Amino acid sequence: MPNRIFRVIFGVVLLTAAAWMLPASNWAATLYAKQDDVKVTAEKSPTSAVVATLALGDAVTVLAEDGRLANVKTATGKTGWVFKFRLAEDKPSSGGGLGLSGLTGKKTIAAREARAGGSIRGLKASTEQYAKAKQIKQEHRDAVDRMEAFSIAPDEWMQFKKAGNLGEFSGGAQ
Repeated sequence: MPNRIFRVIFGVVLLTAAAWMLPASNWAATLYAKQDDVKVTAEKSPTSAVVATLALGDAVTVLAEDGRLANVKTATGKTGWVFKFRLAEDKPSSGGGLGLSGLTGKKTIAAREARAGGSIRGLKASTEQYAKAKQIKQEHRDAVDRMEAFSIAPDEWMQFKKAGNLGEFSGGAQ
């Protein structure tokens, strides 16, 4: 009986030691890019050289965390830093595509209902009928259409965030 207990304890200790000897990358978490064009930078700065760009849903392995930043390894083997708020534990579903904006060849950041928390809706056929029935002025309906069509080029968006210390530029991480 004591011999059997000794073997069980020895086996547990051996398995525990083997688990500790595995490389740290085997314990690392896999996270996914929350949006397109997530920059992986060489250093812990948003203005550092970009070593990779992630698309929506691209997986990365988190090697280490430092405050608001994560040191990650991409599927292609490149390593760098990403702001953690750009990553998610669950793989996000892709949207419906670019739609007509894909024809222009220029990437833009549009004000979408999903990003604005449901505050921008636009007037569809049923809501257009509702607006007419409630006698909402055409100028107000046009204003909603203009808001829905508003977009900003990514480089302008980055300049705005940097000037206002927003997003990855907040908290002195520059």
